Amino acid sequence: MANSTVPPALACGLINAANRYLSAEPFRFQVVATGLVLRLRQVWMLRFVPSQGAGAAGQAEESGQRLHLLSSLQRFLSADPNGKVTCDQESPGPGALFLLRQYPDGKVSLQCELSQRYLGGAEDNVTCFAQTVSEGEKWSLHLAQHPNGHMLNPGKQRYMRCDQQTGHMRCDRDLPWGPEAVITLHFDLKEKKYGLRSGAGSLLAADGSLQAELSPQTLYSLELRGGLLALRDTAGQYLTGREGTVKTFKTDKPGRDELFALEPSAAQVSLRTFAGGRFVCCRPGADIYANATSVGNTEIFQLLLNDVAKQACFRSSSGTYLAAGPKDSVVSTSILDKGVWFSLQYREQRVTLRMADGRYMATRPNGQLLLVPEAAGKEEEFLLLLVNRPLLILQSEAGFVGLFPGTQRLDGNRPAYDASTLTLSEDGFCHFRVANKYWSLDQDGLVMASGDHPSNFTLQFVSSSCLVLKAPNSKYLVAEVGGRLWAGASDAASATPFRY
Repeated sequence: MANSTVPPALACGLINAANRYLSAEPFRFQVVATGLVLRLRQVWMLRFVPSQGAGAAGQAEESGQRLHLLSSLQRFLSADPNGKVTCDQESPGPGALFLLRQYPDGKVSLQCELSQRYLGGAEDNVTCFAQTVSEGEKWSLHLAQHPNGHMLNPGKQRYMRCDQQTGHMRCDRDLPWGPEAVITLHFDLKEKKYGLRSGAGSLLAADGSLQAELSPQTLYSLELRGGLLALRDTAGQYLTGREGTVKTFKTDKPGRDELFALEPSAAQVSLRTFAGGRFVCCRPGADIYANATSVGNTEIFQLLLNDVAKQACFRSSSGTYLAAGPKDSVVSTSILDKGVWFSLQYREQRVTLRMADGRYMATRPNGQLLLVPEAAGKEEEFLLLLVNRPLLILQSEAGFVGLFPGTQRLDGNRPAYDASTLTLSEDGFCHFRVANKYWSLDQDGLVMASGDHPSNFTLQFVSSSCLVLKAPNSKYLVAEVGGRLWAGASDAASATPFRY
């Protein structure tokens, strides 16, 4: 987490003056600017090339940051001296090196280092021939990462969090733990600017306050610094973590306190016994019991999934794992070995945890965890509760889950998301609410935001980054390319996996 390295690349969409995305087409690896929304073909990996030598970083700011652009087809964008743009190289040649220049309006230009010409154009006429920069050679950056993430300040090695008690955001945690550490990045498609939203839905304003509505004070222009982000307000000041609260600060250029890395946010869960309703607690140096009546840091676990073995492990805030111990006990260990991995076996909203040798996690009457030979009943059943997604944003290969304009119907291919508020019932079901209405199903199984009362959905984790949803009709949700979001899959394998 805080010791992670700065990503050498950022996934972005590039929007031109005509509000079209630069797209990499599979047919003859053509490059066009026709995309209406950000989908896989419109995503480019900006791979920054480090500058060499003394004073190179300062020179890079003046002359532009050197980078390669890699398409979703794993081919590099390139330009020849005549301005022809191609995207068919499996490794970057001389014409694939570009200089990223940034402007006060938040837009960027891309200059081919070989020809010294600028990338621009529209529709199917994308060239790299302009000697100077006009609006036709400027691009807006649309970050392609999932909007829910963690904001790390690498200079301080501290994470941003929302302090609901004081109504501010702070950059003071060495570990992004719990719902307060999840920051939602909002991209305003009209203004081409960004906002930072807390789990409660509030937006960070330039003066450090949290506001309920979008406004010019809650939107920021994006600047890139070698894979790191800087956010600038309308007065030209940068968001900083240098003081007690996160707010903008007057500085000529962003320094170590004004640069942030956007990191993925893994699922964090609590384990509650189905029979007794108590939470599993992992305190350093103590036996593992399910005896907590509420959820704090010691009752939250990061859920790590092995996508190949289809197994999961549970890491505590102290860095230890739930593991098999001697004499069928469950212990806390710092060693990531085969003894920490469990298969998640779902029974409606409940789950059992099975080890590779066939033993199941269970609870004694006093709450102590142990391993038993078989799953017989309620003592082996737990509720796996997702605690760090108060705002759930679902995204599949088709697009985001959001309301179709002017209706109460939720579609699965929207270009922008509508975040759903996630609450959990006492018996472990998920209730989703958007636009002040609960999710429900119509007679055809379509997902609607029309309910005055909650409907019981369940979620199942299927990979390190995806989950599937089971609806009240016992069918799983499917998001079709055409937009239909409905409960029609008979099993989890046929369901749509959603990034969250």
